[in-house]
Amino acid sequence: MIDSDFGFPLVVLSLSNGVILGTVMFRVMTAYCLIHGSGQGPEGWKLLVHELKQRGHSVLTPAFEVNRTDQGLIWHAETIVNALDRSGMNPADVICVAHSASGMYLPLIAERWSPRRMVFLAAVVPRPGMSVMEQHRNDPSMFNPAWVRQNPQDEKVALEFVYHDCPPDRLGWALSTRVMFYARRALEEPCPLRAWPQVPSSYIMCADDRTITPEWQRKAARELLGVEPIELPGGHCPHVSRPEAIADALMRIDNL
Repeated sequence: MIDSDFGFPLVVLSLSNGVILGTVMFRVMTAYCLIHGSGQGPEGWKLLVHELKQRGHSVLTPAFEVNRTDQGLIWHAETIVNALDRSGMNPADVICVAHSASGMYLPLIAERWSPRRMVFLAAVVPRPGMSVMEQHRNDPSMFNPAWVRQNPQDEKVALEFVYHDCPPDRLGWALSTRVMFYARRALEEPCPLRAWPQVPSSYIMCADDRTITPEWQRKAARELLGVEPIELPGGHCPHVSRPEAIADALMRIDNL
């Protein structure tokens, strides 16, 4: 049973005749599903995975089928849902964290799988009935103008816009984790949600992000999610530049 006064599970031990022997209290450790964005694959989560596992948490880092750019929002969301189903994780124990462009899939994943919480990490937040491209046309402040139409597979572009705040000894590894997942159909499709899923949301914004602007991240958290963002220093990939700080932020969110 769950005792809401304690906030963690209570197991009551009893004999078959109903005599209660005692109560054991334990905290179920949160599991994390870390969902990669359009420019970096699951390997990019490695440092954060280490931090979370050091703290006793289990972690899943599913992969999108990055070559299937012909598929739309629901198809890609269901790729992650299928990975969650195969993981055997209990949705009530899982916080799903979406980075960057994968934010457009996160509420669709939550609608189908109902994790304990959604966390948008320097991520797009979709508007139901509107495509990400339409969101950007309506609000050009969404993306840094200097970033628009850049190719993050170009090493100089990646170093200037994505990994500019990463320690030098991590840059070679960070660059090796890049993927190209420009899911044009998904970006052009209106978000099919009719109602936002009944799953709590949090937003971690990056104050020095050179891709999705910090101003838009802050506004999206407040206006689209109705939450105050957790603001961290640094650029677009804090799980590379400061994984300890992201792990700490996730612990704070877990205790909300």
